[in-house]
Amino acid sequence: MKIKLLDGSIKEFDQAMNIKSIAEAIAISLKKATIAAKVNGRYVSVDHVIEKDSTLELITSRHDDFYKVVNYTAAFVTGVAISELYKDVKLAKVLYKEDELEYGITFEVSPRIGLEELQAIQNKVNQIIKNDSILVKNVDLKEAEEIFATSEYQKYLAKEMFETYGSVSIYTLNNTSIVSKHPIALNLKAIKIIEVQQLTGEYWLNDSENIMLQKVHGMAADSIDALNNKKEILEDRRSRDHRIINKTLKIFGFDHLVGPGLPLWMPNGTIVKEEIKKYLKEKEWEYDFINVTTPVIGTVELYKKSGHWDHYGEDMFQPFNGGSGSDEQFILRPMNCPHHVAVYKQEQRSYRDLPLRIAEHALQHRYESSGSLTGLERVRAMELTDSHIFVRPDQVEEEFKSIYKMINEVLQTFNIQIDYLSLSLRDPEDKVKYYQDDKMWDEAEAALEKVLQDLNIDYKKCIGEAAFYGPKLDIQIKTAQNHEITVSTIQLDFLLPKKFDVTYIDQNQEFKTPIMIHRGLIGTYERFIATLLEQTKGVLPLWLAPNQIQIIPVGSQENNEYANEIRKLFKKDFIRTHVDLRDERLSYKIRDAQTSKIPYQLVIGDQERKDKSVTYRKYGSEEQITIKLQEFKNMILDIICNKK
Repeated sequence: MKIKLLDGSIKEFDQAMNIKSIAEAIAISLKKATIAAKVNGRYVSVDHVIEKDSTLELITSRHDDFYKVVNYTAAFVTGVAISELYKDVKLAKVLYKEDELEYGITFEVSPRIGLEELQAIQNKVNQIIKNDSILVKNVDLKEAEEIFATSEYQKYLAKEMFETYGSVSIYTLNNTSIVSKHPIALNLKAIKIIEVQQLTGEYWLNDSENIMLQKVHGMAADSIDALNNKKEILEDRRSRDHRIINKTLKIFGFDHLVGPGLPLWMPNGTIVKEEIKKYLKEKEWEYDFINVTTPVIGTVELYKKSGHWDHYGEDMFQPFNGGSGSDEQFILRPMNCPHHVAVYKQEQRSYRDLPLRIAEHALQHRYESSGSLTGLERVRAMELTDSHIFVRPDQVEEEFKSIYKMINEVLQTFNIQIDYLSLSLRDPEDKVKYYQDDKMWDEAEAALEKVLQDLNIDYKKCIGEAAFYGPKLDIQIKTAQNHEITVSTIQLDFLLPKKFDVTYIDQNQEFKTPIMIHRGLIGTYERFIATLLEQTKGVLPLWLAPNQIQIIPVGSQENNEYANEIRKLFKKDFIRTHVDLRDERLSYKIRDAQTSKIPYQLVIGDQERKDKSVTYRKYGSEEQITIKLQEFKNMILDIICNKK
């Protein structure tokens, strides 16, 4: 039996062996350090027996998955504690997202437990991790269903795991058992500390049609220092959460009567959004895009013909009838592509008309599940910075390069930190998700990859992530909550022009089918502004700040009048200011302006009024500088104009 290790070396054994024995055969210390393993990509316990040639990864504190094991184990231990404290508890899932710091365990219990009971759970957890070890066994589906006859949650997980692996892993601690396809350590000595932290809720399978389960969150580590480090990282993430930042900046809001996931842009948010839009439209003008406006609804037939009905129907709002007694059916627009195809087809195009770059900052709607709605990051109504470019085959390469250059310039202006670039390709084995035309896909994927290589761009190939109509390049970022989202995208589409019989007349007076390129410049305003707030921690650049300058007069009424004169002077150049006339101390007003992250504060006293000067202080600085009013105004206009 040959075992290939993570470093590429191969160890040979003449009989079946469990993970502990294999680790010990390599090094005695390795046996103690190994808390779980991956065999041929599947997570297993240290008691798992390998019987044939396999690849093996031993999970120790040096392995990337070490804390994944620690967290799933801690989640199970917490579930055991809950089961021992409360009667008739039904444990659901152990939870831990990639690169997340917290674990979770969901469960059903009646009556529901309260926050004040977390300390009792913590005490029980502390007791369990000192004395107990976990047992594991692999069984078939029938036996698993017999073991969990009274738990629909564990039976569901057992069926799911059996369909994937052909067996079910059942972990048992004391008298509590669960199904887990995730790695769980059998020896609790690997976990030095488990800290139970909060109690929330989560729909079973994240489906709002299902029961709302309770969920205990916590953190686990192999040392106090490691736990404290996790807490610091988590606190930083929370401070960067755009929903937290919004409480101070008042960018957006929601109202349950208006509807979940339907954002209300507040005055400050509208300023930010419109300033971004003005800049993007200038950029589109620079790159020869033409702007159009199309309806926010379309017929069912439109989306059936485009293919969106079949591929994205579950994510659309349901069709609605026209007027009373009408047979017409419409859908709130989930995508803009078919509308832009209709714009193209308003007249016959020539090869000389291409590339034709149609752009629209378009409102669209998608029905996200209520459990997935997350501030501005995931909403049901959104405005997409969308474009569809129609090109001849010989223009694809240069057009793609131009679009990428444009996107890159825009993201650099906002100083957006990119995680990675994804070349999203189809999965040839998936006969349902993707349009079936091997020749079309081969040509599209080869064309896109050639362009990326010519641009010398580093990217990851992601099989199975393409759109149903073609491959794409996605620019990916990480949110403050460690969610991976797409900020910009370029997609090749050989399909929709064929579906809608889109043509141009070539130089030989023959009808040809153009290629369509989908371009999402910064994705949706909602998601982009959420990203911008998180990456800047709410400290927006001067040109975007809703209130650019806080003017704070002190002393006499004459100084108040001078402050208002300054405001009127600045308003002529569209500089956004506010005069703070509240009856508060100067130190309080300055501190309040800093808390509100206003880029500049002007203090106006007797001397400033007499000299026609201002004393300014930048956000985050203690330094106060006095200069002439006109000089300050020129400086501000230069910063705004150059988007510094």
